[in-house]
Amino acid sequence: MKIATLGIILQDNKVLLGEKRKGEIGTGVLSGPGGKLDLGETLPECLVRETREELEIELDPASLELVALIDFYAMGEVDFRVYVYHARILSGELHETADMVPAWYPLSDATFDRTYEADRHWLPKAARGEKFNANVYYRDRARDFDRIEFLPFSG
Repeated sequence: MKIATLGIILQDNKVLLGEKRKGEIGTGVLSGPGGKLDLGETLPECLVRETREELEIELDPASLELVALIDFYAMGEVDFRVYVYHARILSGELHETADMVPAWYPLSDATFDRTYEADRHWLPKAARGEKFNANVYYRDRARDFDRIEFLPFSG
């Protein structure tokens, strides 16, 4: 099972998302910054590093608040565990990178319609600050969404 982080950055009733430009899955969809945990790295270090790489901004490590823990299943097996944090920007200006094209999007259904199918269920809840655990089931890796189960938050 791979471990990853994802950041939710809010400002003026908008959420910072990036259109993915490359990767194994999800090219062209909107997603928050984040990525896979490197060996020896803490979860907050991972989110700060990934955000720097993808959006060229620095997150304030003191602002990180865990709001969700989501296990993603593919073909019946846990594939990814993603730790979702609310975060604030410490410094930097948004820049398009090789990884993402960032922009501020309104917190609306139209925005979430451009995310992964499963994210349409949990991302609005997490953006509102609801805390939860969830199991997300795909028939294939991040493809052919089946269902989502929300569970009490265990942090």
